Amino acid sequence: MVYEYGVCAISHCRLGAAMTFCSRAKIQKLRQSYETMKLRLDPFLGILIILCLACAACHDGDVQDREQYYPYKTGQLPKQTDALKAEEYAIFVKKHPDWDAEKTQREFDRIQKMSAQKYDPDIALWADRKALANAWLKTQIEDVYSHETIGDDMIQAAIDAYAFKSGHPALLTASHLLIKPDESSTDEERRSALQAVHDKIVQSGDYTDDALRSYAETLLHAGFRADMNEDLTFPRETMTSFMGEQLSYQNVVEPFAEAAFKLSPTQKLSPIVESQFGYHIILFKSLKPGNKASIQDDRQFIVDNIVMHGRKLATAQIIQNLMNDAKVLIDEEKVNAIAGLQSNHAQEASASPAQ
Repeated sequence: MVYEYGVCAISHCRLGAAMTFCSRAKIQKLRQSYETMKLRLDPFLGILIILCLACAACHDGDVQDREQYYPYKTGQLPKQTDALKAEEYAIFVKKHPDWDAEKTQREFDRIQKMSAQKYDPDIALWADRKALANAWLKTQIEDVYSHETIGDDMIQAAIDAYAFKSGHPALLTASHLLIKPDESSTDEERRSALQAVHDKIVQSGDYTDDALRSYAETLLHAGFRADMNEDLTFPRETMTSFMGEQLSYQNVVEPFAEAAFKLSPTQKLSPIVESQFGYHIILFKSLKPGNKASIQDDRQFIVDNIVMHGRKLATAQIIQNLMNDAKVLIDEEKVNAIAGLQSNHAQEASASPAQ
């Protein structure tokens, strides 16, 4: 959706890139949308539209740059030639891949005939701007993020980041008992207390959350800052984002992750582990093996998502840059006039007799 709206937003801003033609068929379609829009507008929407146009900060751009790419004057239809008509038809065919040749030709001819019957410079100008925006977006976004430009390096980077839910890393679930540093006990006292808990669990064979929780309470009563957390699920390595997508896995500090991933169903309890948070003992719960996509089997899925997300992010960034650089001009007179219409409309509504 961001990419589609980008066409409209950028069409109101200064553009210094390539331009493509605007078909007569599109002119007619825009005419119908424009007329419908004019009929449906009411004073309440008017003020919103004016503010949006003010924020768009329209610029005509450099005429020389535009004429370099622009095959006809702004607000005028190009001369209909056989070559141009053939190009328009090729675009029309691509837009309707499910139609057979007979239906495609019939509908194309109908629209061409209908759109040539009436010409509106305002609609042509609107179409020009939209076509210009589409052409600029193609060079800046579509040609950058396309199925032809996405290489194996980017595909592999997405796979390694498990992007787009294409897989998941190995995930370990564990509970742990922690003694935090405090001024009322020495480092050696805290380590010795936790070691005693470790030995009791090993001797009893009670590798459960209940046991950890009970020992945490005992340590608290003894004056230590003890804490117990259960069922933490995390990968071995810290996960990085790809194209703004951050996997929602909990990351843990390296000493903790290293010790936890050495555990197994036959080695459930870790020795004392020191981290920046204090001393831990870690209880193994389960390990879910990783599942990674492959370039050979999942290329199409990965590329489709890179193209989609890349275009969306690039469009959002372009729109943000245009908004940051825009010179906002507000026509106070017109805003006040619309505000007056809105006020009059509200007064008329309140003065209407009850039904």
